[in-house]
Amino acid sequence: MAVSSFPFTKIMVSDIASLERFYLDVLGLGHVRRIEEGEGDDAFIEVFLSVGQQKGGRQLVLMQYLRRPAPAPGEALLAIMVDDIDATVAAVQSGGGAVTVPAFSIEAHRLRMAYVTDPEGHTLELMQFLAA
Repeated sequence: MAVSSFPFTKIMVSDIASLERFYLDVLGLGHVRRIEEGEGDDAFIEVFLSVGQQKGGRQLVLMQYLRRPAPAPGEALLAIMVDDIDATVAAVQSGGGAVTVPAFSIEAHRLRMAYVTDPEGHTLELMQFLAA
């Protein structure tokens, strides 16, 4: 198991439209893409931003669950790309972390992901690209 990249940091927000405008207009970031998915309590919007409109560089992602409150400001969600998500989830558990959402696949994005916490409770979004 190894980390293959650190593609973005997510911040959970309660008003994605106004924060998107802030990061675009005030800080000059560029819009990369927008994703709207999920159903019920899991429905969410993600807005990917970057310096210019670089798709391959590190990005800031604004994420809003439509039916859940945002956590208090100051907590970030770290996204980490791994080579083997199942081995990484097992290592997190043996290292004192916890699994909050077991690994699942999103075929439309060729992605497998899981949510875990480090031993202090910080959330990590683990991702692994699926073979084509």
